[in-house]
Amino acid sequence: MAYGTPYLLSLGLTKSVMSLVWIAGPLSGLLMQPIVGVLSDRCTSKLGRRRPFIILGCIVVVMSLLVIGWTREITSLFTGGAQEGDTFKHVSIGIAIAAIYVLDFSINCIQASCRALLVDALPPSLQEDGTAWAGRMVGLGNVIGYFMGYADLVKAFPFLGNTQLKVLCVIACIVLVLSDIITCYAVTEKVLTKEPKKKKSWGAPFKALTDITTNIWNLPKPIRRICNVQFFAWIGWFPFLFYSTTWVAEIYDQNAIPNGGSSTDGEDTMGQATRAGSFAFLVYSIVSLAASFIIPWMVAPSYGDGDMDGTVGPTAWTVGHIIFLISMLATVFVSNVVGASIVIGICGISWSLTMWAPFSLLGEYISEMEEKRTAAVGGSIHDTSSSPYDAEHRIGINRHAMSSRFTTMTMNSNAPSAGVLLGIHNMYIVAPQFLVTFFSSVMFHFLEKDASKGEEASPDAIGVVLRFGALMAGVAAFLSSRIGRSYK
Repeated sequence: MAYGTPYLLSLGLTKSVMSLVWIAGPLSGLLMQPIVGVLSDRCTSKLGRRRPFIILGCIVVVMSLLVIGWTREITSLFTGGAQEGDTFKHVSIGIAIAAIYVLDFSINCIQASCRALLVDALPPSLQEDGTAWAGRMVGLGNVIGYFMGYADLVKAFPFLGNTQLKVLCVIACIVLVLSDIITCYAVTEKVLTKEPKKKKSWGAPFKALTDITTNIWNLPKPIRRICNVQFFAWIGWFPFLFYSTTWVAEIYDQNAIPNGGSSTDGEDTMGQATRAGSFAFLVYSIVSLAASFIIPWMVAPSYGDGDMDGTVGPTAWTVGHIIFLISMLATVFVSNVVGASIVIGICGISWSLTMWAPFSLLGEYISEMEEKRTAAVGGSIHDTSSSPYDAEHRIGINRHAMSSRFTTMTMNSNAPSAGVLLGIHNMYIVAPQFLVTFFSSVMFHFLEKDASKGEEASPDAIGVVLRFGALMAGVAAFLSSRIGRSYK
């Protein structure tokens, strides 16, 4: 993602058009994660419910990454070997955009399956720990990934490619394949028994969409409140994730040119500038990784009989939004790479909370709901004696907000399954990107409209978008502060 925006710009896209390309993210999340969640809930493969989707998604991701890394070479096959001219430019842009779309859809397939697998494999009492460790692994991956983005990989691994992007794509493919192999081998997954009376329906995907549409309007209030927070929080996060590397790279360029920097020496100048952005994100990922170990240890578990009224998790989440708000507003004062690295690094604290708190709250609720539904039909899952009040108390949500269906679920009821709920939750995360894409496209168009006339573009166009995200983080902070309080 860090190299995505600079890469598209290097192919000739303008920022206003480039921002529209990233609609692939919300579109894939809006469609793939809910549908994969529902289909995997019903999957009767001998490999399990989630493994087939993880494996298929992994294969497609690897192919997409390789196409992105070697777009110019692939394009030259269609242009007779030429790597210049308008035809080459348009074809290469088309191939890159198509590969990014396929990549986004396949990544969402893997993410939906892995998140559902985490909920399936752990009881309610371990959901918080499981989510914390998942966040730590994400943090560790970020540290390694951004370190590789900052390091001169072409010099270290010249046999993998002649640009930073190519080497990164190859390494990403290797790491993904190994990670998926370990996950599929190590996690024990229950195989769903086929129901002999039901015939195979070719309309399963449409039935999945119907289930999602029905349940999105009837979400349990605890989950709806979490989803509302996520909606505004991710309006703030998407500009940060998509444009921060480019923001740092532009600051780097602005400082390099007055100081005698040159881009005419034939070096991988895009890689050089983007490495400056990757260094800032390396700092960010290190802070995020450290916070992912420290914060869950400091925050009292929301699951159990503590005296914290179950509000510590939501409170910590609120603090994360406030930190992000202040950091993004501070971008107006940043004028060098060091300052940008500090601002982005501080956001690592907020990111660790974003990757832990909401998924922990959701995981506890969904896992206990699944246990009670299984117990209602004679299942053997343990720890089903707790009351509905215990369940809502554990995730810090007022008892009057809990749906009465929680205690009467059966396997034949219409209660949403884990895949459906996680899919709907993801829709609240990715839907804001449509708004961010539209807003950023409009802002870039007006703030950089003079660039086409040969004049210098606005140096803080991306900064404006980042600060808009800060305001949305403020709304998310207010909403998350209300979780656990009584509504009259």
